[in-house]
Amino acid sequence: MPESIADNRRRLRALAEQKPTEVEQVVTVLADIAETASALERGKADGIACFSRLYHRITADVLDAYEKGQLFHCGKFIYELDLAFAQRYLDALRDWLDEGSDAPGCWQLLFARRQEDLAEWRFAVAGVNAHVNFDLAFALLDVWQEHDTPLATTADQYEDYVAINTIFHNRMDELCEDNKVPWTDWGAIAPDGGIIDRIGNLVGDVLVRGTRDFAWTHAERWYPHRKTDGYRVGPTAMLDVTATKLAQIFI
Repeated sequence: MPESIADNRRRLRALAEQKPTEVEQVVTVLADIAETASALERGKADGIACFSRLYHRITADVLDAYEKGQLFHCGKFIYELDLAFAQRYLDALRDWLDEGSDAPGCWQLLFARRQEDLAEWRFAVAGVNAHVNFDLAFALLDVWQEHDTPLATTADQYEDYVAINTIFHNRMDELCEDNKVPWTDWGAIAPDGGIIDRIGNLVGDVLVRGTRDFAWTHAERWYPHRKTDGYRVGPTAMLDVTATKLAQIFI
């Protein structure tokens, strides 16, 4: 029997309060959030569960690649970015569950509609939109501002940053199937590995690369103003409005 909304929110709140200091902890808490969110009536189709499941998979892959030392070559930059990035999701979820704090609008839209009868892919896309189009630029700024001496050259950091696109590429087909994007239900019309399937995966790859470059460009533009009081206020409002409007297309 599904648990009550109140009980579920309390359990999610305890998870969202965490402040991981290791990416291994991020992987664990994302899995726990996905499982906890699935305890309501919609099960794994819950909006928070859908996004957290996708996010967990990508983060686990990033950690695995980091530990193997084959994809990233710029020290701890990607590791620290992963932590800063995840913390923004946890903070947004915590603020929404507080009911007295204001989570960003793009996240509120996903969280508030989590139990509505929407396709899983819509929730997943809305979550990726909020996290990449809104959070990612600020996560980059968080890492850069943490170090008076840069972790590496900008070019080296960017090379590792775009290397994550490879992880999305390798997982794209699986992510589409797991989140039941429309063409995965078309049977013989769009068989796995067929032309429609490949085009859909290609579109996903292009969107990932484009939105992640969007975040990097904005972070580079704003970083020189880091010593100006309130320098993030305008960018925060602008990106939240943009990401919220994009989310409204899907949910």
